[in-house]
Amino acid sequence: MFASRPVVHPLEVAAPADPVQPAPGVLMKDLPGMPGTPGGLGLRVLQLLFAAISLAAMSSTVDFASVSAFRQAVEWFDL
Repeated sequence: MFASRPVVHPLEVAAPADPVQPAPGVLMKDLPGMPGTPGGLGLRVLQLLFAAISLAAMSSTVDFASVSAFRQAVEWFDL
């Protein structure tokens, strides 16, 4: 951070005549995948699909009931 601190170097700065305009491009209101948009719904459906696949893979093992979910997740991530 290269800005001077007002306590150390007090400056009298005039306010700019023109208000600062946001840069053109993506605005915070227009993010893809935000809730309430078709992209957001698609992401939630994919999340549900991947969760179902993960649950099916974990429940297909022999020792699913005897192993904790954390331990089983560590084994799956090690593959």
